[in-house]
Amino acid sequence: MDDQRRGEFYCKGFFDPAPQPRPQPLTPGPGWERGRDLSWPDEALAAAYRRSQGAFFRAGAEGFSLAYPLDCRAPFPLPELFCFARAECLGGRGWWVFSFDSRSLPCFSGA
Repeated sequence: MDDQRRGEFYCKGFFDPAPQPRPQPLTPGPGWERGRDLSWPDEALAAAYRRSQGAFFRAGAEGFSLAYPLDCRAPFPLPELFCFARAECLGGRGWWVFSFDSRSLPCFSGA
């Protein structure tokens, strides 16, 4: 009796070890540093930032940016600001990037 008639099957890749994914970069790249205490003009922004974790900070000429690892299995980092987020590939990995002006208000352009 062949394997198919006995109800047995072999799924290629199921029993073979899966290839290990490349390690993800730990930072978005040069110029980014771990998040810090920031001054916010709006308490809702301040509360959202305090709740978020894993932020990286980069100062710019006209403000600053925050980057969070893009992980579809994790909650969105700043739900109150979802419409200001940009998905960017930095260092070979996806990141949610948020830009803020010099007054710490969200903006659409990169800082």
